[in-house]
Amino acid sequence: MIGLKSLPAAIALLFVSCFVSAQEARPPVCVPAHFASVPGGFRYGLPPSVEKKGLTFAEKRIPIHRKDVRDRIVDQINYLLMDRRSRIQLWLSRADEFKGVIVPILRKHHVPTEFLFLAAIESSYDSRALSSAGAFGYWQFIKATALKGPSNNADYDWKMQITKWKDERGDLMISTASAAKYLAYMNRAMKVRLNGKGEKEGFHDWSLAAAAYNAGPARVIERLNSFGTDDYWDVPLPDETEKYVPRLIATWLISNHRDFYGIRGLSHGTKSFDTVTKVTLKKDLTFAAAAKMLDTTPRTFWELNTQVCSDKGVFPATSGGKAVSHTIHVPKGSAKKFYAQLKAHGYTTK
Repeated sequence: MIGLKSLPAAIALLFVSCFVSAQEARPPVCVPAHFASVPGGFRYGLPPSVEKKGLTFAEKRIPIHRKDVRDRIVDQINYLLMDRRSRIQLWLSRADEFKGVIVPILRKHHVPTEFLFLAAIESSYDSRALSSAGAFGYWQFIKATALKGPSNNADYDWKMQITKWKDERGDLMISTASAAKYLAYMNRAMKVRLNGKGEKEGFHDWSLAAAAYNAGPARVIERLNSFGTDDYWDVPLPDETEKYVPRLIATWLISNHRDFYGIRGLSHGTKSFDTVTKVTLKKDLTFAAAAKMLDTTPRTFWELNTQVCSDKGVFPATSGGKAVSHTIHVPKGSAKKFYAQLKAHGYTTK
């Protein structure tokens, strides 16, 4: 029996014993090693392979030995993983889905494949995304830019068609080709005049091309001249553009190092479809009729052809009194059947 004088000590001993037992029973907290070693108050840092070998992005070495450059990239990594984690998971899932279509087009136009993630930042790969400034589609072209490509050079002519019934900014293949041409034009062909360095063709720096995609080439060139530099990392740009390229690099890094950053289980298959081109119709083809031919639903057919306004739901035989040549996307493996069905139902003669 415990005496009154020793009771407080016994209670204290019991409390300590229970606390220690609870601590021993609690599972250990698993903290990735890099969490404790990241400077500057950041939780997530750069992957070990990048720390060891350096960082090359879009054909150029990124000067991560500079604290200001490193911090801008690491800041965006932490922003995406801590403040926008559900968004970055959506981006990577959709990147996996869309890369089979986007990456070959980028390669065709000699644009680095890292720019797959530009569409993530611009629209989250949403064909109908519309910004407050009127930018629309996968790659967020404003109407004025979408309609004015350099027609004298097919390699760089990014011009798209926007009519009362369709908007090619919502077509994955067409808009991706236009974005690739626009980026390539700014990087290789556009006249760039820099103080003290004369005029040259293109930025020849994909970071500057990406910045110009966001802010407009004229503004980027003006800032470069104001600060006497031709390096993206050495010129202050509008706040959104200051974050734009580091965010692009951060998204690409997170995608390439998913295990390191704790991103798992995102794959939902890849987007694939067939494309039939130069289709001239004898009569209007409704999405309902096309879906019936292909044993699918009108919505599924439209989701492959979101260049057509959803309130129309038809490929017209004529527009403005003239015959229209259509590019139509159909489910994978059904192009031959689609041609046959068009002819059998009197939509085409061949």
